[in-house]
Amino acid sequence: MRVYVGVDGGGSNTDAAVISESGEILARVSGGPTNPHSVPPEQALSELQRVLEQLFNLGSDFSTNCEGICLGMSGVDTIQERQLIADAVTNYMKSRNRQESESCPVWVVSEGEIALMASLGHIHGVLCISGTGSIVYGFTLEGERYRAGGWGHLLGDEGSGYRIGQRALQVVMQSYDGVLPPTRLTSLLLKNLNLRDISELKARVYQTDWGKTETASIARLAIEAAESGDEAARALIIDEAAQLADTAKALIARHPEFAATQVVLSGSLFRYAALFRNTFIQKLSGYYGELDFVYREDAPAPAVGAAQLARRRSSLNESF
Repeated sequence: MRVYVGVDGGGSNTDAAVISESGEILARVSGGPTNPHSVPPEQALSELQRVLEQLFNLGSDFSTNCEGICLGMSGVDTIQERQLIADAVTNYMKSRNRQESESCPVWVVSEGEIALMASLGHIHGVLCISGTGSIVYGFTLEGERYRAGGWGHLLGDEGSGYRIGQRALQVVMQSYDGVLPPTRLTSLLLKNLNLRDISELKARVYQTDWGKTETASIARLAIEAAESGDEAARALIIDEAAQLADTAKALIARHPEFAATQVVLSGSLFRYAALFRNTFIQKLSGYYGELDFVYREDAPAPAVGAAQLARRRSSLNESF
């Protein structure tokens, strides 16, 4: 039985899936971050291999019958980075199957392509991602590619889990100082981090084991506080959604085809924060009224979209 593998590699976690030639999902696994800009490159490659090993161990013939592997990797932009990952996965497959020849082609694409494939069944349109980080992609019918944002937590990532988590932490400290009114975020943080007093937060976040993932995880507390009516939490979520809409506006302006295309909303912020999602749609619709927003809770996971893209590219005999 021919099978195809898809990987969705992100800054917080990695998902992988195996599908059959008919598209049936045969197995799925998940693991840690494989974005080489979120963790050291060697750690990213090691985790990627571990996830693939876990996936292939679920089926005795998955690796030997694999007709193609497609990896949609966040943070991987250059040809050199894509080639590095493709080579690493190719070598891993050779080692696992004990074969000297390349029997399983490997493609490394953007996270945008696999998410569009999962939601639309094709890879043209606009994709807005808001997860740990954020980015906007645009793909034309002719295959032209555009992107805006995605510059990481130090240079951008507006409308991301990291930015919302970071601002939530700052709001809590401003509330503690009396600059802002009391906020429910304080009690949620105390409970979540098992702190006795919010002044202990400084020591916690400046510890060496506190990183980007931990900051981004605070976004769920901001969502919870906003849903309970907390004004400070609502304000920062609305503002971050509006900033991401401005990023999408800038990308759409770069090609006339995008002004009336499908816009797929992907990522945990769109999934779990209705306030964020609705604000984003309202703001971007104010700029471009003919956009067709696509948000599917039942859409296949991007990892499955990657496997579907591997199946398509294999049938077309496309190269890296």
